[in-house]
Amino acid sequence: MTQAEFDPLAKERELQTESASWDTSSPVPAEPGDIATIDVTKWLATHDRAELDIVARQLREASEDTGFHQLVGHGVPQGDVDAIFAAAKQFHALPLAVKETILMDRPGVPIGGMGYLPVGERKLPRRDKGNVNEAFLIKGDRHIGFDDNQWLPEAVAPGFRAAVERYAGVIANLALRMLPVWAAALELPPTFFDSAFTHPFWRLRLTRYPPAERVSPDDAFGIAPHVDTTFFTLLLQDGPGLTIFSHRRQQWISVPVVPGAFVVNSGELLRQWSNDRVLSTRHFANNTAVEGAASTDRYSIPFFFNANADYPMECLPTCQGPDNPPRYPTISYLESQAVAQGE
Repeated sequence: MTQAEFDPLAKERELQTESASWDTSSPVPAEPGDIATIDVTKWLATHDRAELDIVARQLREASEDTGFHQLVGHGVPQGDVDAIFAAAKQFHALPLAVKETILMDRPGVPIGGMGYLPVGERKLPRRDKGNVNEAFLIKGDRHIGFDDNQWLPEAVAPGFRAAVERYAGVIANLALRMLPVWAAALELPPTFFDSAFTHPFWRLRLTRYPPAERVSPDDAFGIAPHVDTTFFTLLLQDGPGLTIFSHRRQQWISVPVVPGAFVVNSGELLRQWSNDRVLSTRHFANNTAVEGAASTDRYSIPFFFNANADYPMECLPTCQGPDNPPRYPTISYLESQAVAQGE
């Protein structure tokens, strides 16, 4: 698809068609070096340029080779991680009829794309077959605050909203603190992205995958194979199940669970903004049975992070040249992925 003829709906159809052709039948365990671990402890503590250059080089290599990495040393307290997992379990333990009172995209709700998604929904990512998970989602940007999202009454889910809002603030702050690393990784000034993220568009998803033993063999995926639409995604997972495609090995590999780490991946918006320099790696998720855990729910909590929804993303200056002209038009989230997702 060339710069002049970019069409977000056509792009979405292209991604759906492409994902349906992927052979995901034989994933293998990750080997050492498949997925980098990037420790930002010293950078966040000192903001020293030498430390920035070290982690930026690691991020550049991971983003161009794999599209995924494990982030440690991020400074998010374990108490906040434990609290958001507890909130996810609290919500999903409620009766279905209660959760369905805040269904996503139900009539009368002025803002779409937030609320409850029951098992079997075919959106986020949109696919022909239902995803075997249930999720609660909130989002925010310049014009969408916490009060604009769908919430259950406090009496029904005591403390739930407070826990989700706190975590959303913590993880959004981490995402912003990582922007200089992404800028330096792309050989840009550390402050390059500041103006693009004054009011970032984000979405937080609390996902439950039912026990593997309850999933029909006909239901292949907890979340179907896809690429994220984001600038980048920060994911917490409490058990195995995430599988990514290794471009280097040309194989699907299982992502290990690293205690205390966020799994981070770049998405379609950053891939286009970087003129295809950064990967947007295909992946899917299941509740992978491990010994003694076949009857255990799996929870994952991704935070999808983007620039200001109306920010015009012009091809990055370090990602183009006489022999590498821009492949995509200058375009905002609202003009691209938001169209495809029905925002």
